[in-house]
Amino acid sequence: MSRRILSLAGVFLLLAAATALAQEASTAPAPAVPAASRYQADCSGFIAGSKLPEDVYILGGADNDYYMPLRQFMPGEMVFLGHRRGTSIAEGTEYSLVRLGNETFRTTRYEGQHADLRSLGKTYVDVGRVKVTRVTPQGAIAEVTLACGAVYPGDFAVPYKPRPIPDYTPTQEFDRFAPPNGKMMGAIAAAQHNADAMGQGAITYINLGESDGAKTGQRFRIFRMIREPLEGLFALPDTPLESVGEIVILSTQEKSSVGIVINCVREVYLGDVVQLE
Repeated sequence: MSRRILSLAGVFLLLAAATALAQEASTAPAPAVPAASRYQADCSGFIAGSKLPEDVYILGGADNDYYMPLRQFMPGEMVFLGHRRGTSIAEGTEYSLVRLGNETFRTTRYEGQHADLRSLGKTYVDVGRVKVTRVTPQGAIAEVTLACGAVYPGDFAVPYKPRPIPDYTPTQEFDRFAPPNGKMMGAIAAAQHNADAMGQGAITYINLGESDGAKTGQRFRIFRMIREPLEGLFALPDTPLESVGEIVILSTQEKSSVGIVINCVREVYLGDVVQLE
């Protein structure tokens, strides 16, 4: 009988230990995770404070005998790089391919968006990346190593600088009605592909930059601002601010930042206010 009692006691102790471990695991903070993939970071686009130099550009490429301006180049294909006089290109150099985002943001999503974007600088679309494999007297040959979309003749190249990918700790309990904290505030001025409604994983452009104190890895809460009601329909009462999600900053420019939506409880819209957590 005593052995059985001891055996049962041992089982109870094991169960109690397992329960304690389970409770400890449930209360432990979630591990940090990358805010974005390498593809998202390198294909996010950005708003530069001023126009980038266009000294190196895609002149054409292999398998383009008729020099078609709409010829698309994809990863693994070879392109020819042209350059302005005085610009040198070395074998092994990697370049980021970019183009101005004028066409992407031709259609406005809200009144005054063009003016807002102009105040932040020049919009750019990330096109991809190339690596110079050979330099000849006639020009440089480079392999397309990454394509964010179709690569065209005329896209220009700037020296490749790997963008850091910050980590963040996922929110376990998101307080939708947390009051403002008095820290740095801005707004979502635009979004990748000129989207006007976004969800988790969407790339956004915020009107806060290095000159405002914005830094890679900072985390912002997104507040939904009540829009004006239709004229003559009804009046809106004063209500608490509603938080709809969070953004982590991936990269910064002089007057703007690129952010990624890391979580949201409903749609995120252009014009939503962001505040540093």
